[in-house]
Amino acid sequence: MPASLTATMLGLPSITAVPANKGRLPKEAFYQGLEITVRLKRQFIDDIESLTMLALIRSKETGIPDGKHVREISVIEVKLKGERLPAAVLEQFARFRDDMTHHAVKVLYVIPDGTGYKTAVFRNANVNEGIHEGRLYVSEPHSLNKSGIRIAGTDLEQVWDSLCSQTALNDETPKNVDQRIAIRERIMKLSAEQQRLKTAHAKARQIGRRNELWNQLRKVADELDRLKRREISGALKNG
Repeated sequence: MPASLTATMLGLPSITAVPANKGRLPKEAFYQGLEITVRLKRQFIDDIESLTMLALIRSKETGIPDGKHVREISVIEVKLKGERLPAAVLEQFARFRDDMTHHAVKVLYVIPDGTGYKTAVFRNANVNEGIHEGRLYVSEPHSLNKSGIRIAGTDLEQVWDSLCSQTALNDETPKNVDQRIAIRERIMKLSAEQQRLKTAHAKARQIGRRNELWNQLRKVADELDRLKRREISGALKNG
């Protein structure tokens, strides 16, 4: 693992790279203006070794047209001192940038993990698609010898949606991202509930209780089956 990541190591076009001597971000400047507690600020200072702007994805550099809202995607390396990610502060910073620019500037975090990296994005709420509150999503670990971060889309709005999809869903499709995230999260929640009910059913001794748990299991299994078919159908349609 190299001492520092670069835009090209991540698979991003060299034209988007911020020169190394201009990319370092002081921690104080990062959280300045954020409404965070003293505890969170302390955690942020203690957990983060350095912050570096690796790349700027804009029309100026890439030739990709601006989106309806999105004009810039800042790619920021977050180098940690240990394993704990100060997610609350990263979420607040991304939310702050989003709000202050009227959704024009988005942040893609890149977090080195020793052998590769993870990405993280803040995604706004979208109640109509089942996302009831904005939150930070963190990807699975990625190896540097894989295809890397992909820029996909006909404008920067789609590029941002694709980056969110790569982070939260492990695919680059920019379509129906919030809907697909909501389905994935519902599947995960129901799968945990299904396991809980199976365990409770196996332990139950009274016939009435066993029947009650069995009926609940059937309902959960039916909804899981419906959601999984919907997820597969959406993946095929988007592909």
